[in-house]
Amino acid sequence: MKTAHILLMAVLTFCWIWLLPLMCVGFFFSIPAIVVSLPVCIVISVTLQWWQHGKIYVAHPIRRFMSMIPWHQWFPCNTIEIPETSVVAVHPHGLLCCGALAGIHFVPESQTVFCVAPLLFYIPVIGWFIRVLGCVPAKYNIMLQCLRNGHSILVVPGGVPELVMAEARNDRKWFRRKGFIRLAVSAGVPIQMVFVRGECSTYRMLQGPVHEQRVQASWRTNIPMVCPIFWGWYGTCLPRRVPLTLCTKKTDARSAEEYYEELQQLSSV
Repeated sequence: MKTAHILLMAVLTFCWIWLLPLMCVGFFFSIPAIVVSLPVCIVISVTLQWWQHGKIYVAHPIRRFMSMIPWHQWFPCNTIEIPETSVVAVHPHGLLCCGALAGIHFVPESQTVFCVAPLLFYIPVIGWFIRVLGCVPAKYNIMLQCLRNGHSILVVPGGVPELVMAEARNDRKWFRRKGFIRLAVSAGVPIQMVFVRGECSTYRMLQGPVHEQRVQASWRTNIPMVCPIFWGWYGTCLPRRVPLTLCTKKTDARSAEEYYEELQQLSSV
């Protein structure tokens, strides 16, 4: 990767993780610039969400530019092509879903739609651009619309609870959900399961107390109950350069028990 690409990744990663929390803290402590800019950012974000509601971008010029950057070389990791309309379920979540982004979504010719937490669309700067980067809110009706329009959707079923579970740095611990399975059945499409070996090692996170309780609380509130102490490559916000291996398997599983049994087998290969 070129130095310019690494700097771009550093800026994007910092904004993704820290910009909204820092602006909220600045607003709380009455920092003048933040007091003025945060409400403006919120108004812009809400306006954009209203204006872009229902819009799906899979080949926007900004997405194509981002896909030309060899993000997978940073770790490195293998890349996966999705040949047919399907629900692409990636496990585990980790802190930033590095495997899903570098190995599937941001690769040349990729037409996947990444389903992310709706809250992310309200992050200043990042939230304004993630829709043109091929992201949509992870809401059932929007995801179903994507599938019916012939777009493969990229989901990370573990979501926010699995982000908390990443503290243990165990790739084979998942927060079991079944909504994406019902979605695939409703749309009549297969599920492409993807296991990313090494995902939870891309960042080192401080494991806090009452872990299981925080996982459940994160599931109920959709807010990551994690200690905001973690470090990546040489202590920066960049992910650590650990090899990632994306293992994939097409499945016709129609129940959570059957699906996670197959996933367990895939992760053991």
